[in-house]
Amino acid sequence: MKSAIEFRSPDAGYDDPVGMWLACHERVKRFAALLTRLEAHIARQGCDEEAQQSAAAIRRYFNEAAPRHHEDEEVDLFPLLRERGPGETEALAALDRVEAEHLTMADLWRRLDASLARISAGEDAGGTLDRALVACFAAMYDRHIEIEEHIVLPALRRALDLSDWQSVGRAMAERRGLDWR
Repeated sequence: MKSAIEFRSPDAGYDDPVGMWLACHERVKRFAALLTRLEAHIARQGCDEEAQQSAAAIRRYFNEAAPRHHEDEEVDLFPLLRERGPGETEALAALDRVEAEHLTMADLWRRLDASLARISAGEDAGGTLDRALVACFAAMYDRHIEIEEHIVLPALRRALDLSDWQSVGRAMAERRGLDWR
């Protein structure tokens, strides 16, 4: 199992909130793929040190970074699109779907996190992760990101101006405890 995790900051900074948002999507995909590989690894190898480290890394990402990413969307990006893009009917309908998916994914994550906590602590977790739950979580994120990048993002680019993007970047940095300046 390839477990090396890339925690480098993306090339984009908070002055490029779209770049930061897309970089987060890439990290979500990598961690969801690692979760899938971890499920297969545990089925073959059990809860070894590599599994424990991978479980801890996955937990750290989905418990810390992913919730902030959803806040970026729900607190900053999506409300701005609703305000600035009333003619973006397809994207506005997509917002309702992706916000509902955030709740579903959070519920799926809570169930996975409980197993991953046991695995990261070196416990057996019943010998495996729930394969169907892992597959559902990863597939849901893939579809979710596809909608955001191909429907929501183009509408955001059409609807928001430079000052909107600066405001979003500042809020993203502040949400992470970073000095915007």
